[in-house]
Amino acid sequence: AIRLKGLSTLVLDDTLCASACALAWLGGKTRWAGPDARIAFHAAWKLENGRKVETGPGNALVGAYLQSLGLSEDAIIFITSAPPDGAEMLSFQKAESLGLHVKKFVVPAGAQVAARPEPPQSSAPRDPDASYYDPSARTLQSEPAIPTPPTETKTVALPPVQAPAYATRRPEEPVLEPQVLDLAILETAAQVQRRLQERGFFQGPTDGVWGQRSRVALRNFKIRNGLGSDDRWDLRTQLAVFDDRYATAPTNYVSSLAETNVAGLYVAFAAPKGSSLHPLNPTDALLIQQRLAHLSYYRKVGDGIWGLASRSALTDFKVANGLPADDTWDGAVEEAMNRHDAIPASETPFGEWIQPGTSCGDPNNPRRLVISSKNVTAGVSTCLFDQPLQRSRDGWRTLGSCSRGSASAAARVHFQLINGRLVDRSTVGNDINEKPAMFSRCM
Repeated sequence: AIRLKGLSTLVLDDTLCASACALAWLGGKTRWAGPDARIAFHAAWKLENGRKVETGPGNALVGAYLQSLGLSEDAIIFITSAPPDGAEMLSFQKAESLGLHVKKFVVPAGAQVAARPEPPQSSAPRDPDASYYDPSARTLQSEPAIPTPPTETKTVALPPVQAPAYATRRPEEPVLEPQVLDLAILETAAQVQRRLQERGFFQGPTDGVWGQRSRVALRNFKIRNGLGSDDRWDLRTQLAVFDDRYATAPTNYVSSLAETNVAGLYVAFAAPKGSSLHPLNPTDALLIQQRLAHLSYYRKVGDGIWGLASRSALTDFKVANGLPADDTWDGAVEEAMNRHDAIPASETPFGEWIQPGTSCGDPNNPRRLVISSKNVTAGVSTCLFDQPLQRSRDGWRTLGSCSRGSASAAARVHFQLINGRLVDRSTVGNDINEKPAMFSRCM
């Protein structure tokens, strides 16, 4: 509400603003802070058996709020990283490194100030969060403040009505408006699913796949709360989903994949800048799957659902074609995929491979490899790569860790393609691969 109403926020000198206060302060259109203000953050928590316990759903809600303010991932991690009984103190230098725009509030020389007596000591209980903040902790000032002798009164300056004198010599900081969460990001969609699950509308795995189950849950939440009768995702809907004042599902509510009422579902998402498709639109997802299948990265029958297999195929395509190793869809990816010289999976190790005399598609076959840019499975063993599998001067290489059951070992991954066959020169642990294994590609 603070940001939506265009209000600014201020933390005065020698003032502690922690926990919920600090989160509210972040919502200001312009954030002001005195040189000796103390602003502290910690992870969300709840009381269990008299102890403060960090809560994942709470951190998810805080993360959604911060992301709606336009904060970076590094800033969100900083704000939610301290344990419930700890605190991360924000400095001007730290704020700048995190991309947080904070203006220093300094009383202009000669400004009139209002004096008021020290308030009497109150017998009211202290803020439970205040007990673990060190009064001598560093403040927003990069250097420790010089102590001043105590006085009988405290002077407090309210923000001047007129702009400070230096405002004309200093460019205005950019204003970050709340942003709509991108449901094409797996972790973001999973966060929304968890929230809809908490409100009683979503039932099933919170895997981030934004399919019919998620769309039905969102539509029914909106109907329940008078927000419309479709599954359109916008800022108004986002704010309502994460607001506890909106109604939860009725006690007899049941969600099912067999939902026959599809009215209002599959409202189209706008394509990212520079592209004509959006992977969360079923017809667009099917076109992308078909193109990835043509290039042999997607090895299933296209169904228009942008799930984990589709995302993995897109990541492999991007790695092979020199694009960032992620599943983000944008104009650059669409252009690269439609090029006549796009590199197909047949020129990479990505795909399914077997040794002679064994069967494709058998998950228990120890002489079968399924290779992607992020991992490789061999029977019941799995190797996770530290960095995506990348082309090198002598094949494809990376480092990783392989596990089977509770046992794990470091791996040096090295594949070569020779005359259409895969040569595995990888080493796991201290094993020496004296005779590299040869594999044929499953078609």
